[in-house]
Amino acid sequence: MAADKLQFHEMGLDDRLLKAIADLGWAEPTLIQEKAIPLALEGKDLLARARTGSGKTAAYAVPVIQRILTSKQTVREQAVRALVLVPTKELGQQVQAMIRQLTAYCARDVQVADISGKTELSAQRPILMEKPDIVVGTPSRVQVHIAAQNLVLHSSLEMLVIDEADLLFSFGFETDLKNLVCHLPKIYQAFLMSATFSDDVQALKELVLHNPVTLKLQGSYLPESSQLQQYSVKCEEEDDKFLLIYTLLKLGLVQGKTLIFVGSLDRCYRLKLFLEQFSIPACVLNSELPVHSRCHIISQFNHGFYDYIIATDEQGLEQPASTSQSAEAKGKRKKKSSAKSRTGKDKEYGVSRGVDFQNVVNVINFDFPTSVESYIHRVGRTARADNRGTALTFVSHSELTLLEDVENALAGENADCVLKPYGFKKEEIEGFRYRCRDAMRSVTKQAVKEARLKEIKQELLNSEKLKTYFEDNPRDLQLLRHDKDLHPAIIKPHLKNVPDYLIPPTLKNMVNPLTRRKKKRLRHNPKGAVKTAFKKNIRGKNPLKSFRYTGKKSQT
Repeated sequence: MAADKLQFHEMGLDDRLLKAIADLGWAEPTLIQEKAIPLALEGKDLLARARTGSGKTAAYAVPVIQRILTSKQTVREQAVRALVLVPTKELGQQVQAMIRQLTAYCARDVQVADISGKTELSAQRPILMEKPDIVVGTPSRVQVHIAAQNLVLHSSLEMLVIDEADLLFSFGFETDLKNLVCHLPKIYQAFLMSATFSDDVQALKELVLHNPVTLKLQGSYLPESSQLQQYSVKCEEEDDKFLLIYTLLKLGLVQGKTLIFVGSLDRCYRLKLFLEQFSIPACVLNSELPVHSRCHIISQFNHGFYDYIIATDEQGLEQPASTSQSAEAKGKRKKKSSAKSRTGKDKEYGVSRGVDFQNVVNVINFDFPTSVESYIHRVGRTARADNRGTALTFVSHSELTLLEDVENALAGENADCVLKPYGFKKEEIEGFRYRCRDAMRSVTKQAVKEARLKEIKQELLNSEKLKTYFEDNPRDLQLLRHDKDLHPAIIKPHLKNVPDYLIPPTLKNMVNPLTRRKKKRLRHNPKGAVKTAFKKNIRGKNPLKSFRYTGKKSQT
């Protein structure tokens, strides 16, 4: 019952911390916060599993801040007391932002530093020399600073937090984590937060935890069907996917912020160029772009600048989540790390996990995810907290077995969590097929290649040369948009509008009127005279009758 639920003010928290929580608008703790915070304040080690969007960050940030505030009442010496390890730079920035919000009224007593970015070591050294109370970073970055003697943990560290623990090994941080443990003190409190309990998490548990309390709070990885509606639609051919995504977006049948997941980076740009043919703006979240550009894209999406982001969880594609023998898993990690070095992509990049997309209304799986875990992580981007969401998955004939695996996994946890058939009559949108095929002719492999190169050049220019300018002129940064047309493909103007005769009768009432062509309204003429498209001149005279030839002027 709600009356029996433990509230924040009943947890013995500092008044400054309670005031910051009130400013955030948290009326009551989530389930993970209600269970984890009191145990953490008692000094227990925690291994907690809760789905994405359940408030895991605050579940460990609140007790960490409280313990630092308590210890500073007796010990005034400044030292690094808490270390938060994250798998991605994007998540590192989000964790730092959350901690700063929670320490709004005690920022002098609790200092936090994020070292997860690719900033030069020399630039981060002064920050660490001030010995911030909380350090946030990726295992590789922390290990580099320890080796450079910029960060010393064995004498002062009291708390270790590993966020998104199930991703750390799969992101290639296994060696860094094992080396890092050697630099920790013998006694410390540790929290492992994860969305799943994989074999890697169990191995990590043995490595850093001491007699932990295990919290498995959600019976299912995804919200109930009353909060999250999941649909699937079968696409017999590749053209069907592009036809369907065009219909959904152009006719305005999908409303609100939408994440579109595809299978590879090339297909991200292929889909973006396809949508550009119809004047549908979308931006690609590309692992090849600088981290500042990726964070800026996410920030502007969260603030409502964009409606559509096209993304791929390439981490999951290179290493499927189906855990088998450890030797095979290690082999895959080696292959993946070598592949990363060849392509130059950021190994600490993850889209479906570790990125806080806010208020996402829809998730569209344009390409079916390669595993059940990947599906859960993708769909977990919507219906977060108490918000509702919709997930729509396109399924080709070769992906039916994957669909069956997902349905069996979700039905095993909750009978209501199954992918319902999307009630859409394909024969009604056949009239759009020729338009889609016409657009696809312009989206060649060369066009995709040129689009990728063009965007990388643009983002590098923006992130490097304009970095200092944007620091002095933050308002101009808001004008920098990432969903602009790349235009390596030929744009056909006639594809922008949707003729009324192509819209199925059953959809005309549902179509967003802004997407339809506006008809020119003729004024009502009481005399019944026929209005023409020609306008009279100012004096109301017919120029053909009033025209007078004055003769040819003589030249001098």
